[in-house]
Amino acid sequence: MAPTPAKVSRPTSSPPATPKPSVGLPAGVWKYLVPIAVGVVLWFLPAPAGLEPKAWHMFAVFVATIAGIMTAPLPMSVVAIIGSTIGVLVGVLSFADVTKSTGTDLVWLVMLAFFISRGVIKTGLGRRIALLFMRLLGKRTTGLGYGLVLTELVISPAMPSITARAGGVMLPITRAISEVLGSHADPESRAKVGRYLILCAFHANIITAGMFITAMAGNPLAVRLAADQGVSISWLDWAVAASIPGLLCLAVIPIAMLWIAPPQVRRTPDATDLAQRELTTMGPVSVKEIIMACIFVGLLVLWVFGDDLGVGATLAAAIGVSLLFISGVLTWQDALNEKSAWDTMIWIGLLIMLASKLNEYGMVSWFGKEFGAHLAGFPMLAVYMMVAAIYVYIHYFFASATAHISALFPLSMALMVAAGVPPFVAAVSLGILSNVNGCLTQYGIGSGPVMFGAGYVTQGEWWKAGFLMSLFYMVAWLVVGPLWWKVLGHV
Repeated sequence: MAPTPAKVSRPTSSPPATPKPSVGLPAGVWKYLVPIAVGVVLWFLPAPAGLEPKAWHMFAVFVATIAGIMTAPLPMSVVAIIGSTIGVLVGVLSFADVTKSTGTDLVWLVMLAFFISRGVIKTGLGRRIALLFMRLLGKRTTGLGYGLVLTELVISPAMPSITARAGGVMLPITRAISEVLGSHADPESRAKVGRYLILCAFHANIITAGMFITAMAGNPLAVRLAADQGVSISWLDWAVAASIPGLLCLAVIPIAMLWIAPPQVRRTPDATDLAQRELTTMGPVSVKEIIMACIFVGLLVLWVFGDDLGVGATLAAAIGVSLLFISGVLTWQDALNEKSAWDTMIWIGLLIMLASKLNEYGMVSWFGKEFGAHLAGFPMLAVYMMVAAIYVYIHYFFASATAHISALFPLSMALMVAAGVPPFVAAVSLGILSNVNGCLTQYGIGSGPVMFGAGYVTQGEWWKAGFLMSLFYMVAWLVVGPLWWKVLGHV
């Protein structure tokens, strides 16, 4: 008789636990509540003496919108649309103000420059330029650092998306070189060379972003806000003013990083071999690359000499984009796929409009007079340094360069001008520092999350490098800059 198989006891499944009712607000609701609360509180506070209620109410809508951009419950463009719509509903804006906001020259300049940058990436021209510098300078680690710096300097004037420059051109090259040299995103090998190269590339990215109006999407916003206070800045004005201090910063970055984030590998002959292999893989220069390069050079010529030729910066960009379409370098589908361009067109136009209304209603001039009176006893240079330092280091609390510019640029410029700082100097220095302050954290500017996300640099190392370099940048822009601007006749 076969043995009776033993019964296997099966655990009985217990009934699912009844979920406890959640206590408190759902996650993420605070992101909505903070801007609403800020706007409501400011709205019902009495307007300060000397300021019209409409100006104060416009200020409430504006600050609430900036708070929404900072807490980011929704994408930036959506927040800007909601803020503008509320402004219309409460009577501080007309809907015509909203519809006209995306039709300005500066808004179109930014959008067209995004299309140009797509051509640089699509044709491979940006990658080829980077590889050529790597092949030329890549035998030493510092040479690789300068290769990254020079690549940024060459491509940045026509690429307003620092995120695209970082993610589409710089990071793939930097990571490939690091890995060839045995430096990976792990604790054991990241310090060989990868950490050093990532920091060089990132800092070069933000310095070049401050050197040209078309090198960062927020720069045209600063130009427009300066125009609201009577300062006109052309593409050439900005580039010339930024040239000497900017080149000084770029020259120092690879040397300074040898001390701040010293690479374990100092000689890198394999990097030149990698660059040559990659160039061989790319093949000879294509017709579209040649066309892209010619249009790129032509744009620089028009941006530099356009005023003499009667061709503004936006018209020059439109000519360049038209030629890219005619030559087939870009298709309309490429333009439609360039989501950043259309997104930027919305938020930058609306933010310019909101900030302009503050100036139109007298908020900015009132602020400059009221608070400028308290600075009357201080030397002009002291006020300049103090306002600039606050403007830079308060960026630890901002996760958006655009939100920072919108919220603080007009008021900071008004304080400087009230203290006697020449308006052009105030506008250009604050515009440039609006990019430089992105060095402080990995979240403060668009390219930060891209480069930090590669995993070669810890947060502590990133913040240390950012703070130490910021001290040098402040000297370059607040000491060397004014000396150069004096030579140019702006002081």
